[in-house]
Amino acid sequence: MKNIGKTSVVLLFTVILFSCSSLKYLEIVNNNALGTSPKYVSNHSIQSFRSQVNNIVNAPHFQTAIIGIHIEDYRTQEIVYSLNPHTLLMPASNMKLFTTTSALALLGPDYRYKTSLFMDGKIENGVLNGNLIVKGSGDPTISGRYNGGNRLELFQNWADTLKSLGIREINGTIIGDDDLFDDNGLGYSWAWDDLSYYYAAKVSALSFNDNCVDLFIVPNDSVGGEPRLFTEPEMNYLNVINELVTVPVDSSTRYDFYRTPGLESVRIFGTIKAGSDTIKDWITVDNPTKYTLSAFQYSLKENGITALNISDIDELPLLNPDYTNYTKIASHSSIPLSDIIRTINKVSQNFYAEQLQKTLGVEFFNEGSSKKGIDAEKQWFTQIGLNPDDIFIVDGSGLSRHNLVTVNQIVTILRGIRNDPNYQIFYDSLPIGGVDGTIKGRLKGSDATGHVFAKTGYVGRVRALSGFVKAKNGHEYIFSILINHYPVPTSLVNNMQDQIVTLLYNLDY
Repeated sequence: MKNIGKTSVVLLFTVILFSCSSLKYLEIVNNNALGTSPKYVSNHSIQSFRSQVNNIVNAPHFQTAIIGIHIEDYRTQEIVYSLNPHTLLMPASNMKLFTTTSALALLGPDYRYKTSLFMDGKIENGVLNGNLIVKGSGDPTISGRYNGGNRLELFQNWADTLKSLGIREINGTIIGDDDLFDDNGLGYSWAWDDLSYYYAAKVSALSFNDNCVDLFIVPNDSVGGEPRLFTEPEMNYLNVINELVTVPVDSSTRYDFYRTPGLESVRIFGTIKAGSDTIKDWITVDNPTKYTLSAFQYSLKENGITALNISDIDELPLLNPDYTNYTKIASHSSIPLSDIIRTINKVSQNFYAEQLQKTLGVEFFNEGSSKKGIDAEKQWFTQIGLNPDDIFIVDGSGLSRHNLVTVNQIVTILRGIRNDPNYQIFYDSLPIGGVDGTIKGRLKGSDATGHVFAKTGYVGRVRALSGFVKAKNGHEYIFSILINHYPVPTSLVNNMQDQIVTLLYNLDY
């Protein structure tokens, strides 16, 4: 249940605890009871650093957790600290480090997707007597993310192209060819109760708007009334069953939704506080290809072009497209891979990561599957000295709990991309502590702000932070901190990780 309203006791406690960590130097005292604020002393040496980190990880409230830490000096390759470096742990979204580093190294920063529009008939008196075929390339970026929020820009451009050809009606079907990828739209062993939410959006070679519908909730003016719902674009693709109720201003907004598997129907329920601002949320779709075609069809209608029929190519088993005999009307190139990787890492975008992994399978094995994408990644792992048989990867984003890696492996891939000619592009893709991305709100007030470049990760009882620290002593450190099975609020684990990287930044030797 999504809760937007009163601040919980746990959150308040976290804020109090974290505010203590904004002092200059950090050291956890020995009486590390849950909630004890840390004391801070100057960190003089590597021996002092190791002692202080030992105090942090040996706190009583972490006794049931499995903690892996590995830290190396990039220039000297000295191991600064290591705890359980070869223990297999769930990495959560740190799995994106494996996906993006290998993609950057193997495909290069200038790689672009190309989505094409074909026709297989002739135009007579403003009517296309034939079909339009949209050939998907796996492009995850057909959305409003990079063009001022205009989700439909591509389809509006294509509508203009059709009008320039004199087409006012499609006397056929708009067909979506998504066969470049396999039909496994979900990652291995993803939890069924995640599938309504944006972070578990389906993967497809033909995708639109992150394969999610943008839903907006407007409170009713009257308590007890039904809040108003609308989507953008307003194409009514999803059947939305509204079971929301507006509650008094001194109550809380608490709502959730559930999309029925296999259907484009969602039930949204809960309470919306009167007088609150419009709420935006994202609901996944069941058939990304049909969703993409519906957006194209909607854009054509808005531009005065009639197109009554759309179809996923899988619904036309006898159709075997021969593009050499079709007329290419338009082709769309995506933004470069360098920008796609930035989106994946800065905001931890699962859908982009999954699309990219299957793209690797297409480019190196002519098969758009996660399995072949992982095989391609492992080619790069071998090049940088990792045994791929020791790494257990099942998806590209880290949403599955079946991914298992070690902190030593993470540091090795980070070192590998650091040695790559395009390393600065990868560096620039990482969130910066206290500045942007998923760690914008962390390390605030610490002198490590702006000097920690790291990828976060989270699934239930799993927290990860891995990346680089540019320390005040001029050294650059590569680090990975994975915590599995912790019993305390995640905010305390964040605090623990932040303490360690701040100590690392303050190393004097």
